[in-house]
This record gives sequence, structure tokens and C-alpha cells, in this order.
Amino acid sequence: MTVLVAVLLATAGAVLWTSVPNLALAAHWDGTSGVMSIRSCSEVGSPKERHQRCSGSFRSDDGKTVDPDAAISEPLAPGTALAVQRAPDGTYARAGIAAFFGWLAVTSLGAALGGAAVLIGIVLTVRARVRAGWMTILGFLIAALLFASTGAIAGAVAG
Repeated sequence: MTVLVAVLLATAGAVLWTSVPNLALAAHWDGTSGVMSIRSCSEVGSPKERHQRCSGSFRSDDGKTVDPDAAISEPLAPGTALAVQRAPDGTYARAGIAAFFGWLAVTSLGAALGGAAVLIGIVLTVRARVRAGWMTILGFLIAALLFASTGAIAGAVAG
């Protein structure tokens, strides 16, 4: 069981390490807001991990930042104008309500995994009943499903 707790904690940490910064970007809490105009797209990566990488130009909403060599790993079509957030490290991520709810769902899943690891550890070491804790974990999982559904609907409506 110790291995299970360690795996759950490591997985929760990895999920939260990825999702929290992207959540902040999608919500416009971090980075620079702007629009990326896609010029071209190509398949990149090894045969097992191929994905589409699109390049174009980025212009911040305030006009102060322009990047003629912007790129994002998204399946897009040339000519697309995409609302993005430029991260402090110069990478780009989708911004808006669909992206926000998608990353909120992933963050909720990471919190549920971390909580489950902690509760399993408590049950194994203290032998305590933690019914309220498990109900909280269930709440995080239900919230993740609701956030994912909301993000999918918002993405479909936005096009």
C-alpha cells in the first residue's frame, strides 16, 4: 500500500505541476494576453508522439509585445486567429473560458488524487475512519466532471 500512496502522490504532483500554471494562463492571471495569427502548421515529433505545431505571429492586446515567430502545439488551420496567453517563459497557451474550465477539471483531478493519497496514508497509519474525507474526494471528482463538461460545451459553442 505504501507504493500505491507514493504513486498517487507523485501522479497528483505531476498533474498539479502542469495544470496550475496553465489554469493561471487560461484565466489571464499570468502572462500577456493577445492574439496569435496562424501562418502554417506541420507535424512534429517522433512517430509515437506526433502532434501538430503551428506557427504565426503574436500581438499583445495592448500592442506592446509582438512576436513574429510565435508557435503553439495545437491542431489548427492556417489563417486562424486564436486568443492566447504568452507565458513569462515565452511559450503560448490557449486562453478563455473553455481552456479555463478544462484546466480547472485537470486541477480538480490532481487535488482528488492527492487527497486520496493522504487519506489512504491516514487509514493505514492511524486506522481512523475518514468518511468525510472520502466525501470531499468524491466532491472533487464530481467537480472535475462538471468543469470538463462546461469546458467542452464552451469550446463547442465558441467554435
